Amino acid sequence: MAVLNDTFSYNLNGDIIIAKNDNPDRIIDKIISNTEYDKLVRGIGLTFNKKFIGDLMFSGFYITSDILNKKTLWFDLDNADKKQLGYFPLLNIWKIQTVLFFDNLHISRTVNRIKRNYELRINYNFKNVLNNIIESHGNVWITPPLKKTLLKLNKGNYKAKSVSFEVYKNGELKAGEIGIITGKIYTSYSGFYNESSAGSAQLAMMLNYLKDNNFIFCNFGTDDSVKNNLYKRKLGAVYIDRLDFIRLWREGRKLKENAGNLL
Repeated sequence: MAVLNDTFSYNLNGDIIIAKNDNPDRIIDKIISNTEYDKLVRGIGLTFNKKFIGDLMFSGFYITSDILNKKTLWFDLDNADKKQLGYFPLLNIWKIQTVLFFDNLHISRTVNRIKRNYELRINYNFKNVLNNIIESHGNVWITPPLKKTLLKLNKGNYKAKSVSFEVYKNGELKAGEIGIITGKIYTSYSGFYNESSAGSAQLAMMLNYLKDNNFIFCNFGTDDSVKNNLYKRKLGAVYIDRLDFIRLWREGRKLKENAGNLL
């Protein structure tokens, strides 16, 4: 077990090691209470098991993935160097989170006009959206085992469910994104578009759908890109501290998701 008597185990890069039998909520509580963790905290998962990943997402971790090398190993291997030894889940929880409370949602007149040209579909073809995202951005963080886990979380009955929001024009997919539903909270992960303005239309239509179905907030995680953060701020997103984020998260995740045909 990676967490024992509130003492973390770390890899050679200083990331917290989290094993299958650890309690994710307990780990987050420890992170919040420790003033040393004043920025991004990252954890290393030891398995891509769908229940394990779903439980981590349910606790508030934002899950990506990476390639094993000497820095990311949780054991010392003198001859590892930068040799790729496989993949691992990367668990992120930022000091400052970007969230959108739907009472603050603002869609510009231009986007409201543009979105009339598109049809929103939800979970119509999750796998196709996921493949388009990987094709557009590469498998930098959606590595093959994480892709497999996301596909399973889309179909199974777990604490966290992966979903897709897709927009079509004349029956053709023009933009889409994947994210995670936990209770009445939606966490945006990644998206793609292959037509100008289709991405803006997809995001606006998705946010309106979530608002109409009484979601508490949309979690954008965080983004170092000034351009992306500015766009989210124009939509009404705000920055909140990790402590407030987890408090609101734990309230929202308890609420039963009942949003049309999401499930």
